[in-house]
Amino acid sequence: LHSTSRRQRQMCIRDRYMRKSIHFIIPGVLILIAAGVIIAILLSKRIPDNDSGVIGNTAGNLNSGGLFCETDGTVFFSNPYDDDHLYSMDSDCDNIKYLSHDRVSYINAAGKFVYYVKGNAESDDMTMMFRGDLFGVVRCRHDGSDSEVLASGYSTDLALSGSSLIYNTSDGTQSTTASIDIRGENMTTVSRHTYSTASVSDGKVYYSNNGDNHSIYELDVDKRSASLFLDGNTAMANLIGDYMYYIDLDNNNSLTRINLTTTEQEILSPAGCSLYNVYNNVVYYYINSDSPALYRANTDGSDKTLIMEKSIASISCTSIYTFFQIADDETLYRIETNGEPNVQVFYIQPQ
Repeated sequence: LHSTSRRQRQMCIRDRYMRKSIHFIIPGVLILIAAGVIIAILLSKRIPDNDSGVIGNTAGNLNSGGLFCETDGTVFFSNPYDDDHLYSMDSDCDNIKYLSHDRVSYINAAGKFVYYVKGNAESDDMTMMFRGDLFGVVRCRHDGSDSEVLASGYSTDLALSGSSLIYNTSDGTQSTTASIDIRGENMTTVSRHTYSTASVSDGKVYYSNNGDNHSIYELDVDKRSASLFLDGNTAMANLIGDYMYYIDLDNNNSLTRINLTTTEQEILSPAGCSLYNVYNNVVYYYINSDSPALYRANTDGSDKTLIMEKSIASISCTSIYTFFQIADDETLYRIETNGEPNVQVFYIQPQ
């Protein structure tokens, strides 16, 4: 009997201990679970830095207003058939999706995010007008969610370089080149002048000066200083690989490139070039003359092919298709970037 009573007392003590332990364990587990959920949410919203060499779009696309941008098999674009709202699609033009009501341009993308300039000056949304939400630099996710204005006010010429967004802006009296990081922090005035920011490489912007001379300059964004890179009378300079491409104003506006290693110069187009886009081993260029036309050639100027005899307003290249529009017309055309020169009208149904 004594043995049985002792066992019963031991069992009672153990049960009381376990009940008390459970009272401590369950809250502790719940706290850990809650902490894990909070950490997961915070990590999902964290904006990590990009690698320093990341760029958000090609120089050629940005020179055409950044209307198309491709990353990891997805093309983000401004839909001309739906008031230039932001859309996305697969690189083969399937799976088209509406993403944002903003009128967008200068689209850049890297990692999980898309960056663009919004210009809603023609908006009929009075609420948007009263909030002052007509202009700005915006970041959103690939599906258009988590949209956030990183920099307000009139903006243009946006380019992503590493974790910096470089753009032109104006307060109504002074136009400047500015930068801000991808989290919307550390806004800096890079220059009291505005430059084309299309050509970026390793934290530097390469541009044809539009002031007293038209030589090519290198703008160091971090140091906020510009220096002469290549002497000449140029327009629309783009550093692509080992070559500097530009329109030579001293040679009847011919598209030209110079090998930066050998200094060898090559003329790629006839006179009258006013827009071009280099993509891998091909270059599309527009000749603005009495017989305006769009051409495609190899990057050394060989294998010249007529694409369309029209006045071209934009040329946007992606891995499978190149898109272009003619002046004063919303119609969008496409052609295989490296394929047969068969021009197609490409219509995107507004969603």
